[in-house]
Amino acid sequence: MNIKDIAKAVGKPESTVKNWVKKVGAKMAQVGAKMAQASIDKKPADYDIEETIAIIEHGMGKNAASLFRANAENKPKEIDNRTDIAFISGIVAETIKQLWPLLNNQNQQGNQPVKQITENPPEMSLRNKLNQIVRDSCDRTSEPYGQAWTRLYKDICYRFEININVRSKNLGITPIEYLEQEGLLEKAIICAQELFGQ
Repeated sequence: MNIKDIAKAVGKPESTVKNWVKKVGAKMAQVGAKMAQASIDKKPADYDIEETIAIIEHGMGKNAASLFRANAENKPKEIDNRTDIAFISGIVAETIKQLWPLLNNQNQQGNQPVKQITENPPEMSLRNKLNQIVRDSCDRTSEPYGQAWTRLYKDICYRFEININVRSKNLGITPIEYLEQEGLLEKAIICAQELFGQ
């Protein structure tokens, strides 16, 4: 991560993070060397995860650094684009194989209707359920969406003593992503049902 990435992740100005890097660079030789090389090359230095955590710990303390580490370790590894293309191509090919007989059969039989699918629809995810409760309430009451979400997060803050906005901002994720990551969506749904009268 470079200084801009770190600043975005922790919600601080780049100038603040740059000062943290200078101070950590005085203690950690590899950070100091990268910082010096960046000033020569005029390209941003790329800090590895340990260096990034040291920078965040210097500026925001051990708790923020450990939260950042936990978040970084939980992120799935990126898949290389060739793998993505091969995977998607396989799905498309298999879908066409399965649909081709149906399309041919319909063309041969004229405009006869295709059999109706009788499977049950999939269950709604907890995240979508929470979103639905908030949106339904806003549709009923004409309350702005942002205001409804703010009321919900404030309610959660008072009930569970968790400041969702601050914690999510420190991790560089949205509040609903934080609720999902921490397994708090069910509790949030209960709060939303009570708060919005559902």
